[in-house]
Amino acid sequence: MNQSRRIPWKRLAAEGFVVVVSILLAFAIDAWWDGYQEDRREARQLVAMREEFSASSVAIDEVLEAIERHANGVDELMSLLKSAESDSVQVPGQLLGYAIGWRTSDVSTSTLDTLIASGDLNQIDNENLRRDLAGFPAFLLNVTEDELMAMEFAESTMASFMAREGLAEAAYSNRPGLDWPNASESATVVPSAEFLGLLMARRVHFNFSLRQLPLVKTYLEDLIAQIDAALGIEG
Repeated sequence: MNQSRRIPWKRLAAEGFVVVVSILLAFAIDAWWDGYQEDRREARQLVAMREEFSASSVAIDEVLEAIERHANGVDELMSLLKSAESDSVQVPGQLLGYAIGWRTSDVSTSTLDTLIASGDLNQIDNENLRRDLAGFPAFLLNVTEDELMAMEFAESTMASFMAREGLAEAAYSNRPGLDWPNASESATVVPSAEFLGLLMARRVHFNFSLRQLPLVKTYLEDLIAQIDAALGIEG
C-alpha cells in the first residue's frame, strides 16, 4: 500500500523566499545601476557645461578689452570732428577702423541648449542650479540681440556712409584685427551732423556691451560655482 508523502513546507518556503529575495535584489541592482548611469550622465553634462562656461568667461574679458578700444577710438574721432577749425580734418585711418569695428561675445551654450531641448535639464538634482540654467538663455538673448543689431548697424548703415563719403578704403583697411598691408594712414573727413550722429549711435552700442557683458560674466561665474559644488569640486 502506497504511503502518502509529506509536503516539505519548510523547504518550499525557503526556496520561495530565496526566489523572492533574488527577484527583489535584481530589481534593486537594476535600479541602482540606472541611478548610477543617470548620475554619470549628469556629471558628464555638468562637466561639459563647465568647460563651455569657463571658456566663454575668459573670452568675455578679451571682448570687453576690444570694445573698450573701439569706444575710445570713436570718442577720439568724435572729438577731432567737433574741434575741427576748417571744413575738413585729417583723421587717422585707425580711428575710422574703430568706427566700423564690432565684436560679439559668442557665449557657448550648446550643451545647455541640448539639455533644454531634450528635457534632460529637469533631471538635474540641484533645484537652484536647474533654475539658473533654465533662465540663462533668456538673460543672454537680451545681450546677443543688441550685439547683432550693432553688427548690422556697422556693416550696413555705417559702412554705407563711409562708402558714400569716400572713406571706406581707409576704414576697412584699418579695421581692428584685419591687419591689411599698406593700410591708409589717414583720410580727409568732412565733419557733419550725420557722421557725428552715426558715431554717437556706435557709442551707445559700445556702452550697452560694456555694461551688460560684465553681468553675463558674473552669471557664468555663478553657474560655474554651482556646478563645482554639484560635482564636489573645491574652489
